[in-house]
This record gives sequence, C-alpha cells and structure tokens, in this order.
Amino acid sequence: MAHEFESPPALEMLLTRLDEMKLVLGPAAAGRLELVRSELTRALGLRADGDPAGAGVAIARAMGELAALADGLDPAEGALMRAAVEVFGTALARGAANEMEQTADVMRERSGARKVEKKS
Repeated sequence: MAHEFESPPALEMLLTRLDEMKLVLGPAAAGRLELVRSELTRALGLRADGDPAGAGVAIARAMGELAALADGLDPAEGALMRAAVEVFGTALARGAANEMEQTADVMRERSGARKVEKKS
C-alpha cells in the first residue's frame, strides 16, 4: 500500500506558528501544543527517513491534539476538526493520499495556516 502524502512546507510553517498559538490560547494549552510540536517534528523526521505512513500517523496524532484544543474554545469547531481527524485516519489506513491531502487542507484552513507549494 503506497502512501505519498506531501506536505512538509505546511508542517514546518505550523511548527513555527505554535508559539503564537500558545500566546493566544494561554498557558493551559501549553501541554497540548508541545504534544503537537513533538508529533509534527516526528512526522517530518519519519518522512525524511522514507516512512510517509509513519509520518501520516504522527500528523493524525497532532491533528487530534489540535482538535482537542479547538473543542475547548468552540465545541462546534472541535467537532468539525475531530471529524476531519477521523477522515484523515481512515484515509491513511486505506492509503488514499488524495483524501488525506484534502483533509489536511481543511485542517490547515481551519487553523489559519496555508499550503506552500513545493518548488520544482
């Protein structure tokens, strides 16, 4: 089963913005944001090591933590993000790269991040 989920620039951008999120969300969110940072850093490393499936699992974990943070701020937003995490996980299990990418796009849009296209 092939997994070719391509999003390192967006992940790197999100990593750089986590400190801003900590300022906005306050100290109560610090623990979850560190889990997000840890999983995203792990995802980048796994992808660089040629393990896109493992990277996808780490991304899904980070997405779950972000959904939990959103749930604390706005339950409707949290529900939407939890649904996106579930779709992502299902797509990952099936190796549906396009569906994973679309779901990640929804999460990026909801978080305020934007996708940066790779330069050829």
